[in-house]
Amino acid sequence: MTSASNLGVAELLIVQLAAFLAALLAASGLHKLILREHIRAVVHDFARVPHRFAPFVAAAVAATEMLAGILLWIPSSRAAGGALAVLIWFGYLGLILRAIAQGRRDVDCGCSFGAERRPLGTYHVVRNAVLTGAALLVAGASAASATGPVIASQILAALALLVLYGALDQAMSLTPPRTGALL
Repeated sequence: MTSASNLGVAELLIVQLAAFLAALLAASGLHKLILREHIRAVVHDFARVPHRFAPFVAAAVAATEMLAGILLWIPSSRAAGGALAVLIWFGYLGLILRAIAQGRRDVDCGCSFGAERRPLGTYHVVRNAVLTGAALLVAGASAASATGPVIASQILAALALLVLYGALDQAMSLTPPRTGALL
């Protein structure tokens, strides 16, 4: 393989990763808009935002997630979308680590699409660290070189990855926490 073809494959993978992250952020933002009352309670309980500000914070987070998702779809704004996604998932990671450090493992982080959830722990930390790293990779690669538009097959692949992500999330919520867990 030549370096030109390696670069082409790398660009396709970055675009595919951006499409997945965009779909995940759009679904997450839409989820927050649909379950407004639940998310307001999560913002108050998990993030410790006062009740009177929770509706505004919840709406701002949903809008920010959807904006990052849109920016990730557009080649010329993909780096900005990736950077915004980094801030979102790094912020969630910080809130999760804070809740764990405070002994509030049973608080609902609102980071699952399903009804089942498990106490905060290693899975939540690793998931958000991986998503932060993926967004950082997309932001850096998109800023360093031009990447193309998302094509139909990548949209289907992004949706397939989103379904797999949801399945993993559901499987992890059904698995009882193991004793001796890292976090």
